Amino acid sequence: MGLTGRLSDHDLTALFQRLTGRDWRQVHRRHAFAGGVAPDGRRRFGAVRETIMAVLEQAGCELRVRDIQQGVEELLGEPVSRSSVKAYLRRDARRRTPLFENRGRRGYRLRR
Repeated sequence: MGLTGRLSDHDLTALFQRLTGRDWRQVHRRHAFAGGVAPDGRRRFGAVRETIMAVLEQAGCELRVRDIQQGVEELLGEPVSRSSVKAYLRRDARRRTPLFENRGRRGYRLRR
């Protein structure tokens, strides 16, 4: 039994017809950001790690976390959380093949 006249919902009928039709089109999305910070505040993957490595390589000796963090901010040109720098250094120094060496109070250095 089909509904007609007053009892039918024309808006709902039109919606169902659009949903069951085969002419769907995907919304065009912009490409991901090329560099720097994304519109939602995220940096590209690995940007902080690469910058930490560059800071330690330029120094050529061990640096404390605050000095590394300051160098990362200077190279990136924006603030970086000290806790994220510290966490990356600690985590990577404990890997099976670490990139950094923890030198205790003297700080971290790039492992060669």
